[in-house]
Amino acid sequence: MRGHRPATERFWEDGPVLMPQTAAPATATGPAPAAAPPPPPVPRVAQAYLTADPAPPPAPALPAGPPARTGAAVAALLCSLLTLLFPVLCYLIGLPLLGLLINVPGVVFGALAVGSRHPEAVERNIARTWACLLVYLAVIAAVLLGVMVMALALLS
Repeated sequence: MRGHRPATERFWEDGPVLMPQTAAPATATGPAPAAAPPPPPVPRVAQAYLTADPAPPPAPALPAGPPARTGAAVAALLCSLLTLLFPVLCYLIGLPLLGLLINVPGVVFGALAVGSRHPEAVERNIARTWACLLVYLAVIAAVLLGVMVMALALLS
């Protein structure tokens, strides 16, 4: 198997293999005309000089207006800013330790979503903002449940 090469290697080194054309079957009126032989393949080095270099594609321009999801980004940012009310409420009722629970990643991702001009980045940051918001709300619910259980245990 010394001369065996994979098909992909043969294709890139030798070029595509042209299938030989077969003559059409003879009909009742006479023999079929002979097909013209295919032209000889042009070496790859010559092909590089025969083809003109295409102009490089233009750089993608930034969108002229705001991204399509600006409203969703603002809504996500406002919802994550509303989560700052929980720490303020905790400070007001005298639980400063619970006031440390702030949704910092949600606010940061929301601000990045509003400030970005690239639609993919806006979509990605909106999703991250909502994910941080939902996780924050689950943590707050667990903390409030624990505080309520401790308060009931102290009252009974």
